[in-house]
Amino acid sequence: MVDLENLIKVSNSGQFPNLLTTSDVDNIKEINETHNLLPSRIGVWKTDPTEPTKYGFESTVPGGIEQYQLPSGRIIDNKLFKYLIHEKGVYYEAGKPDTPITEYMFVEPVPLFSATIESICQLAQDVSGNSDTTKLRELLNLLEEVQSDITDYELNTIIISEPNKSLRVGFIKVSNALVPNDVFKFLGTRSNTKLYQALQSASDLTSEILLSDLNNAEIFVEFNSTGLTKELGWALAPRFLKNDNPYDDDILGKEQLHTDTVSKIKNGMWMPELWKDEISAWENQSHDAVCGLNILTATAEGFKTEILYGY
Repeated sequence: MVDLENLIKVSNSGQFPNLLTTSDVDNIKEINETHNLLPSRIGVWKTDPTEPTKYGFESTVPGGIEQYQLPSGRIIDNKLFKYLIHEKGVYYEAGKPDTPITEYMFVEPVPLFSATIESICQLAQDVSGNSDTTKLRELLNLLEEVQSDITDYELNTIIISEPNKSLRVGFIKVSNALVPNDVFKFLGTRSNTKLYQALQSASDLTSEILLSDLNNAEIFVEFNSTGLTKELGWALAPRFLKNDNPYDDDILGKEQLHTDTVSKIKNGMWMPELWKDEISAWENQSHDAVCGLNILTATAEGFKTEILYGY
């Protein structure tokens, strides 16, 4: 849990001039005054190259039903919704406190096979308003190779932006396989294109983290009103949580593994220099402070880096 007094104190300390600015605190205060969300677990979502910062607050999700209500009140039917985990992050964009920009949800692991792909394509159509999901279906078939007896990925994350008419889905890696080159060719067309080279470079840079059982790794795909976005994201996070019991040696060992993963991520060549030192210090300021996720997205313009952290 976090309150405004603590946020102000951390911001004024000068220790995190990029991760928690005075403007961040003011934006969180404005959102809270609009919706009365604090005290709550809170997440901050920053992007480089710069996009508006997003601020997330914990909320609940009804489970076991095939319907989901968007912030506008519109209801979507989809079989995937019955697998939603009961907590979600509701994110607001800086300067726009009235309506959520993004809802970040987790699902119980759903193997990526033909029925799952069908449901994802239907959800993409309903969220984006674009009925042509052919390219999305082709990409998901390549990613999973549905004719194979081996399941490489499971659906883990659903991110819906109703204002942007965008669906982003994350597939957690459950095998020791890297993303196949056929996916890069599908998105990048040829091996000499900037997009293909960015995809291959992102795969190479993240391979050590991706292949280790000590880390969680997801592949992110996005679909919006214009269709499938020509990019691919690698989401990297610690597998183990921070320590909840300082007297349990087993938990202490797992916390060290958590810290090791955070260190590997923050030292990645893709991580902007202005964030590196602050990421290392973030978790040390408070037991509740957590570095949650780093997303490296390869695009035709190069890399986009996102970090999610908070309390």
